[in-house]
Amino acid sequence: MANDTVKSASITDLDAVPVANINAGQGLGGRIVTVDDFCTTTAAGLQSSGSYYKLVRVPTGALPKRVRLAADSGPNLNGALAIQLSWIFSDSTEDGTPSFYQNQIPVSANTGGVVALATYTGVNAIYGFWKPSASASAIGLTEFITNGLVAGTYTITGGFFNLPLWQIFGFTDGRGQPSDPGGYFDLLAYVATGATTGAAVNIYAQVDYAI
Repeated sequence: MANDTVKSASITDLDAVPVANINAGQGLGGRIVTVDDFCTTTAAGLQSSGSYYKLVRVPTGALPKRVRLAADSGPNLNGALAIQLSWIFSDSTEDGTPSFYQNQIPVSANTGGVVALATYTGVNAIYGFWKPSASASAIGLTEFITNGLVAGTYTITGGFFNLPLWQIFGFTDGRGQPSDPGGYFDLLAYVATGATTGAAVNIYAQVDYAI
């Protein structure tokens, strides 16, 4: 059998003569920013498909490296709760998010298309589903950064870890060239399937990203 002797793209660039230019967070070490916060649910809300919770906000140019969730008690007492995790444009009129993108969700086709939150069709669901077990126990920090890779839309070879969010979602300018639309994204936890018996809990999110 032949041995593998493989270098990553960043190592190949760093070994090049002259050294190739690579960016922080895209193979080169960079500054990591952490944002965290929580939302309080109601039992009825978790039993209702269409409930949603906006947890933390990051710039469109963020390169997420870690996405973690926790809850101080079990939100899914004996039912089939499924919470889908996507990024949605901020609905703020003050933070630089373009008005035509405010509260719109990038779609999973990654072509720069968006859909209204009220429509909720074909959304990016970049981190898949959170399906807490049927238990009243608290849930410790759980990693979701790779939870959507199995869907095939988001892949390691496609630059999932080394591209800013706007580029992953395929935003372009009027000439069709890659372009950051500007503004911010919120981490959206959307109740896709309600619990049979929900519970009032605090859902906590922590996101680490390079910028």
